[in-house]
Amino acid sequence: MSEEKDTTLVDLGERVKGKIELPRIDLKQYIGKSSKIELVTEHKGNYGFYVKVQSEIIDTWKGVKDIELRASVILGLHEDKEGNLGWDDSTKMGIFLKKMNVKHYRELIGKEVVVQTRTNKEGLDFLTFI
Repeated sequence: MSEEKDTTLVDLGERVKGKIELPRIDLKQYIGKSSKIELVTEHKGNYGFYVKVQSEIIDTWKGVKDIELRASVILGLHEDKEGNLGWDDSTKMGIFLKKMNVKHYRELIGKEVVVQTRTNKEGLDFLTFI
């Protein structure tokens, strides 16, 4: 059995009590706020290529560990027969680019968006702008 290089064996003893209540962030306060797109990154995942678009930091939530809150969206890329990646006007990417009045997702940086919330498959809310 191999150990990870950046780990240390510890004994947590009585510190581990079992289930604990974690603080929750009320995302409703951010709905409708304006923010600008700050990051656009390209990725390859289990289901193909996609682009992650993130807003500037909307707030920093102070807790045991500070959490920077950003709105984000993941937009899938499609591959044609020749192996080119892109989107069609009817895809989520195409519709968003048209709404933002740009021709390519790399032009999104600096564009203003309105923050919304969405609920994922696990029932957790997150900040987005689509």
